Amino acid sequence: MTNKQAVDRGLAIIDEMDALSDELKKIETQLREAALTGEQIDLEDAERDGKQFLARGSAHIVPVVLTADLVVASFKDASPVHARLEGIAGRDMLKAFFRPETTWKGMCKSGKAFRREAAALLENQAAAFVDAALARDKYGIPKSQIKIEWDRKEEVK
Repeated sequence: MTNKQAVDRGLAIIDEMDALSDELKKIETQLREAALTGEQIDLEDAERDGKQFLARGSAHIVPVVLTADLVVASFKDASPVHARLEGIAGRDMLKAFFRPETTWKGMCKSGKAFRREAAALLENQAAAFVDAALARDKYGIPKSQIKIEWDRKEEVK
């Protein structure tokens, strides 16, 4: 396959995937609505709380599960959820279910924006700060990405 053929096929695949993704979202919405209005039966897993709707196709049945046992995955320190859970289990026992964590999250949308902000705020120390902030592999080599930017396609003239 030539590069020209690879680009053409890659763009065709992206278009197909977008169209199929949109179609699947519509199908899933239809099946969720059918599950809410159709006959619901007990879940196969007796330890879970909820119901299921059996969506029938021509050759297959797909369960649409309506769970009622969604547990919070995380919560903010000192939040109402934190207070509610700690009030019942106590601080020590709460740590058996949740790990307290402090995480610094990047505020810049891209590496380019990060570098621009560092240059504006740190001036002489910007280069050292950016270097220290680079993601590195186990050998200390800065990680990089190679991206095919399909969304930036241009027509050949």
